[in-house]
Amino acid sequence: MKHPKPVWREWLESLLIIAVLAIVIRSFIVAPFKIPSSSMVPTLEVGDYLFVLRYPYGLRIPFTHIQLFSTEARRGDVAVFVYPEDESKDYIKRIIGLPGDRISYRDNRLFINGEEMPLQKKGTRAYFLGDGSVDVSGLFSEDLKGVVHDVLRKDFSIRDGEWEVPEGHYFVLGDNRNNSRDSRFWGFVPQSYLVGRAAIVWWSWDHARGEVRWDRLGHVIH
Repeated sequence: MKHPKPVWREWLESLLIIAVLAIVIRSFIVAPFKIPSSSMVPTLEVGDYLFVLRYPYGLRIPFTHIQLFSTEARRGDVAVFVYPEDESKDYIKRIIGLPGDRISYRDNRLFINGEEMPLQKKGTRAYFLGDGSVDVSGLFSEDLKGVVHDVLRKDFSIRDGEWEVPEGHYFVLGDNRNNSRDSRFWGFVPQSYLVGRAAIVWWSWDHARGEVRWDRLGHVIH
């Protein structure tokens, strides 16, 4: 005759199952991410909370750079990755250059394999920096070989140069071109450092005004 399990044991088993599922979901399916800086304005605002899909680039074994079933990122993806200069941090930028691409950045103009990426002026945009101060930049629509998105830029570059993207690596830029430390400064992102692709804003808190940005809830990132 089977004896019924004690109530405490049923609770413990249920909690263990929930914990294992939570670890699997966070490690391999979806994870939260908070935007701490203005480097991706106007696509992402300081105080945005995102869901990041972890599987599009392959399955990363937690606490390692081992990536199973690696899949190449797409140009234009807004990607979270391990910051190459400090592996304790995750960064988020837009993937601009794919393996083998030649990237040039001159006078705040972007060239991929010798072709300039078209920009269309939309106006100006004021935004809050991470410290709460305000800056203003020109607002442009950029056509990144078919991926159309908004960028901020001024009349001058903060870093010009030419780069050839190695195999298995990517060149990334912030959408706020004059307020972003990205591949122009520290180089390329290895495939195995890709954590996931930003998917949707599930919460957004405007620290400067002390209020929720209700219009950003549910915003799909592209």
